[in-house]
Amino acid sequence: LASGPLSLSPGEVTCALSVGLMLDDAGGIDESTPPVITPSLVKTTRLTYDQVDMLLDPFAMVDNPSSSDSGSENDALENVEATIQSLRQLEWASAQRLQWRKDGGSLESIGPYELPDMSVKARPSAYALDGWEVEIVAVERYAASRIVTELMLAANEAVAMYGDTHGVPMPFRCQEVQGVSDAEIDATPEGPCRSWLAIRSTTRSQITSSPQPHGGLGLDLYVQATSPVRRYADLAVHHQIKAHLRGDALPFPGNDSDASSNTLLRLAQNGGTLSRQLERPANDYWLKEFLRRRGTQPIQALVLSSDGWKENVYKMFLPELGAIFTYRSNKSLAIGEQMDMQSLPLADFI
Repeated sequence: LASGPLSLSPGEVTCALSVGLMLDDAGGIDESTPPVITPSLVKTTRLTYDQVDMLLDPFAMVDNPSSSDSGSENDALENVEATIQSLRQLEWASAQRLQWRKDGGSLESIGPYELPDMSVKARPSAYALDGWEVEIVAVERYAASRIVTELMLAANEAVAMYGDTHGVPMPFRCQEVQGVSDAEIDATPEGPCRSWLAIRSTTRSQITSSPQPHGGLGLDLYVQATSPVRRYADLAVHHQIKAHLRGDALPFPGNDSDASSNTLLRLAQNGGTLSRQLERPANDYWLKEFLRRRGTQPIQALVLSSDGWKENVYKMFLPELGAIFTYRSNKSLAIGEQMDMQSLPLADFI
């Protein structure tokens, strides 16, 4: 689906669900100009994250930032100045949105550092002893990633506002954040440790039939709708919105708060649970295998936090890989302490 009927193929006219919104001076969605949500026909231009980061870097003076030989990607940069201007506007909007969410008490207001994602790639290889090549790297987040993240969150907030305003049943997401004192924040080293403190302050997000605040995001209401290829529940939300826009009967009319009798809530809940159940064990397996293959090669680790209930048990972070895991030490460690650890023995803790 991602490369076929649901692909936004560059240079081709394709179907989409477009969200238009106006920001107020504080970065929130302007209530005097309601968001516009409409089926649309779009002709997209594809840029990689690296290309966008290079274009937005004022010190990157390159004639052709593309590292690809693909004609479609090179065509994207026919008018570099117009492209940069558009990207600058998106960058400004994303900065406004981030500040808006911080003002609303988002996790970034506690720890602004963005922990990198762990990217796991395992592929068959005729050159590997066991037939598999494993690559794990930390994916740092730069300007391009922040633009996508913030505008995705804004679009999802707009969809939630549409559902709430028009009485369209949707799987609203909410989350509570436990209070973190200024003393706790000051006592925690800046960077990854403080960001982990923010993450630890959250409860598991919930799916409800009525909008409630999402404390972790700093938003009053929120619905996931921007990944219809990756998440079936998002596709169902698209189906729901389009039916309402056409004036047709809603495919998911139930507004019962019990997920067992509300198909849309059940889709959102089960989809998220199933993806976590599949993804986490797979990532843990390949991380363990990756470390095992490194043998005695050292890797740097950072102590994120102590367990609080178990003595000498800590959450550790591997900056090189973006991995976080639980580690039992034979001695006390300080939060923020860095150390070199051998990869092979470390694999036993994953």
